[in-house]
Amino acid sequence: MSNQGRFGAAAQRVSMGQNEIHNFSGPLHEQVRALILSRIERGDWQAGAPIPPEVELARELGVSIGTVRKALDQLARDRILVRERGRGTFVKDGEAWRTGPALRLCRADGAPIDLKIVLAATDYAVATAAEVSSLRMLRPASIVPRALKLRRDWRHEGALVVSETITVDAARFPNLQYEIDAAAEVFFPVYAEKYNATVDRTVWTMMPLAAQDALVRQLSGDRDITIMRCVRMAYDTKDTPLEMSEQIILFNGDVALTASQ
Repeated sequence: MSNQGRFGAAAQRVSMGQNEIHNFSGPLHEQVRALILSRIERGDWQAGAPIPPEVELARELGVSIGTVRKALDQLARDRILVRERGRGTFVKDGEAWRTGPALRLCRADGAPIDLKIVLAATDYAVATAAEVSSLRMLRPASIVPRALKLRRDWRHEGALVVSETITVDAARFPNLQYEIDAAAEVFFPVYAEKYNATVDRTVWTMMPLAAQDALVRQLSGDRDITIMRCVRMAYDTKDTPLEMSEQIILFNGDVALTASQ
């Protein structure tokens, strides 16, 4: 290959990398971090595989080695990469860092159950004071914060077992309802792939509903069931709330809740 061909190919790689960075926002090292993470999540580098050296990444992306190093250091602190002196930087096993639902419905004996999840309703409205506080929707006084709510029904063998409402900041996740797979247990991969928002941890709050609660009477009818209200808050790596999922779970003698491993 001629020098012109080699340099032309290198210039094309740099141009592609810079164009990818322009799809993100924020400080440059955070843009590089987000770009590398998106490549890991789409499978460019598999678990256990080394990623390219800092010099190569810097040349491809058109940034300094220091910027790449800061991005890689942050991904190592996020437990997504492992940096080994003298060997290189490697992708950790995906199961070790991808945040899943943490709690799962199962049979009383611990066996998994088949679930059919459908999107029942979509609501785009002015956020309540509680939603603004929970999701930290900070806005100038002239801008009204809006919430996007996605209500889903989870059914097992035709019977309703979970009524879920996922609430997000509509400005942070525009058109989320068109990006999701409504049947997926969680939308965390969509947040990362489409909106550059990686879930780092989840926090659950659980409370059984009293028998006299109107919702209990409405959902239970004549059935002998226990109903619990669970709220899952998902936070990013900066500890900013990404979503609030409220789940009303109906337990009978055959449905239980377990922590996933």
